[in-house]
Amino acid sequence: MSRKKNREEAFKLIYQTEINKENYKSQLEYYFAGNEVPLDVTEYIADLVTGVNVRIAEIDKCIEGYLVSSWSISRISRVDLAILRMGYYEIKYRDDVPKGVAINEAVELAKKYGSDSSGKFINGILANIS
Repeated sequence: MSRKKNREEAFKLIYQTEINKENYKSQLEYYFAGNEVPLDVTEYIADLVTGVNVRIAEIDKCIEGYLVSSWSISRISRVDLAILRMGYYEIKYRDDVPKGVAINEAVELAKKYGSDSSGKFINGILANIS
């Protein structure tokens, strides 16, 4: 699997955890039990999902700081929020992912899974964060 596909799988797990309010650890266990994944990919996906969930308060506080005053985290679609959280984590904590790549990949996920305006919204927030 390519890094792009791995990132997409991590996004799906982050989103699923948010929607189902399930423990991210059990989501990871279930995912890896049902998919043959090389060790380096397992580590990457697990790091993204775990990193986002462990730092969710920090991430949300930072994202909220870049929203216009009439917006809050609760107004962001769950898809966009999962992408923003993952993008933030890659920008701040993954030294092996250039900031521009993290932003571009987040925008591509937003175009694929979000609304028509999701790409621009996510690009603006993550560009300010980086």
